[in-house]
Amino acid sequence: MNLKGKYISGAFLLLVSGVIVKAIGAVYKIPLTSYIGTVGRGYYAFAYNLVLPLHAVTMGAFPIALSKLVSEYRTRNDCRTVLALKKGALRLFFFVGLFGMLLLLLCAKPYCELLVKSPKSIYAAVAVAPSLFFSCVGGAYRGYYEGSVNMIPTAVSQITEAVGKFVFGIVFSKFAYDRLVSEFDVYKTVLGKSVGENDVLSVIYPYSTAAAMLGVTVASFLSLSFLTVYSKIKREKRIKSNVIAAEKMLLRFAFPIMVSSCVQSIFQFLDSASVQLALNAVNPTLIRNHYLLALSYVNVSDRELSAYACGVLSASNDFKNLVPGITMSLGICAVPVISSSYENRDNSRLSSMFNAIFKYTSLLSSLGGLIIFVCADDALTFLYSNSSPDIPLAAAPLVRMFALTVSAYSLSGLFVFCVQSVGMAQKSIPSYIVCGIIRVVLNIILIKEGNLLLYGYVISSLIGYAVLAVWNLLIFIKRTKIKADFFKTLVLPLLIEAAVIQIFVCLPINNYLSENTVFRLIENVIIVTLLYMVPCFLCGMLNFNDFFRYLSHKKCR
Repeated sequence: MNLKGKYISGAFLLLVSGVIVKAIGAVYKIPLTSYIGTVGRGYYAFAYNLVLPLHAVTMGAFPIALSKLVSEYRTRNDCRTVLALKKGALRLFFFVGLFGMLLLLLCAKPYCELLVKSPKSIYAAVAVAPSLFFSCVGGAYRGYYEGSVNMIPTAVSQITEAVGKFVFGIVFSKFAYDRLVSEFDVYKTVLGKSVGENDVLSVIYPYSTAAAMLGVTVASFLSLSFLTVYSKIKREKRIKSNVIAAEKMLLRFAFPIMVSSCVQSIFQFLDSASVQLALNAVNPTLIRNHYLLALSYVNVSDRELSAYACGVLSASNDFKNLVPGITMSLGICAVPVISSSYENRDNSRLSSMFNAIFKYTSLLSSLGGLIIFVCADDALTFLYSNSSPDIPLAAAPLVRMFALTVSAYSLSGLFVFCVQSVGMAQKSIPSYIVCGIIRVVLNIILIKEGNLLLYGYVISSLIGYAVLAVWNLLIFIKRTKIKADFFKTLVLPLLIEAAVIQIFVCLPINNYLSENTVFRLIENVIIVTLLYMVPCFLCGMLNFNDFFRYLSHKKCR
């Protein structure tokens, strides 16, 4: 297959695996929330906010650098260097992952007690720490095969991890919850300490949340185990190579990406922390009034209201991150493909590839945002009506607002990948700093004021990521001199998205749909997809020839 065909095939595989992973993740939250509650979702979010910055540095820098270098040297048919990169990456990623895990354990207590002022979330943070090590080592395998445009290991390992998290996360959290509730029913104690009737769940939830996080750690170990076995089966012929030189080259190339990821992670951390600090500064009465109807279903004390709001944000972020998490596969596949075209100085092919990736990302993110906007209420009701009926009431407006902004997140990620694929990662660093400052400052201003609350977070994120997207797009265009077709790749998708939203806002379509939540969800997805896709074909953004050409197994020259 030619380069574009390999890209389409690899991206399609990762898209499918991404949809499966997100579907498993969505279903996973249904029983999980019944064992950790909305407050527990807040603890869950606090722990993830601590691990994600370190995860982004290790998983965001080194695998991308490895993928780019493997693609570059495969283009040169330098198998000796390619194998040296694989060996060097495994050794290097091992020590980086170990250091990251130890750093997380060291930072857990001051982060939980001093920064987010949630000491109970430390159990979850400690339980998830080893997953950083396993994910980092697994990133060496993923980066190597992605550089060869072989997306099978990445796709299967992602699904393995999602299934493992679902199974072990639920089993562990249920076991912890049931054991502690049974102890309280018999002895009126939790782990040997006397607890009042009204406080029992607030004492149990931190432990059941930590048990769920332990399931995440086990899942990451299973993912690494698959990648190790796959690598053994696909073992290449042994060739003497300079592993130390490969490690130095990988470190040298990864350094600017690592700095970019580090800056991004620091501001991601500060972004989350600023939300928590701003919520802590808000009058509890304002938060309670904002979620008055939702709080009628649960008993939440004033001191836990900020954690409850973070739990609502965590549930909403599941939808906000859904589309960018899926479209990220287009960016991952873009790195070796764009790197190869750029290495060959084929500007015509590079322009063609970039416009194709840009177009598909815009289309998928716009369609995904539309589906989330239309289906927010029904999706939340389906997921949480039985286990946590307060979440649909509290999160639905926030999810709809997030749905209008997902294109900014998807495109910013794509353009960063593109910049990294042509060796310009250092140029992205100022954009991350500006984006982070915008988000943190606006979070504090908008959330702390009290009227917008979490809507302020949506606004600050949209502005910050829009700046990040434009900045990196300009870097890429200036570096490569490519010609971008902005009308078909950006303007038209957004215009069609806006038109479909107006149709659903102005017309009582739901009045003619099924009363069953599941059937209504399916009907809405079908209607939205048709209303969006038909204009795309009529405007020439999509055509059937491309689908048949690249999804067929016919070899191209």
